[in-house]
Amino acid sequence: MNLQLNGKKALVTGSTAGIGFAIATLLAREGAHVVVNGRSAERVAGAVSRIRTETPSASVDGVAADLGTADGADRLITAVPDLDILVNNVGIFEPKPFEAIPDADWLRFFEVNVMSGVRLSRHYLPRMKEKRWGRIIFISSESAINIPRR
Repeated sequence: MNLQLNGKKALVTGSTAGIGFAIATLLAREGAHVVVNGRSAERVAGAVSRIRTETPSASVDGVAADLGTADGADRLITAVPDLDILVNNVGIFEPKPFEAIPDADWLRFFEVNVMSGVRLSRHYLPRMKEKRWGRIIFISSESAINIPRR
């Protein structure tokens, strides 16, 4: 497949494992310069190394930043001020009964699952509009917990 991504820069949040890692790997194979993101420098370095091993021609680097905070989003934006493709993939959830989830947990879920994408999109969208090209994608799933039955 040729998605014509040569010369494009892509950021995939929450991309040290799972769906985010698979997306980052595919984008790298398609020729995009990929920025991997996760909370820990060790996991980010590991994901970058795995992508480079699986795709030797990959242009990939990473930024460790906790996107559940405005400071973390600012750290990422400072490291990657401009890009063409933003995949808002980061997300958290803790499986427990609804009535057992305290307000503090709901606020943390909202900060990570919603506000991380809002903060990044608010920064990158105007630049994409100026260039007249860009993509912002939001990924959301609870299928890891609630597996669909066929």
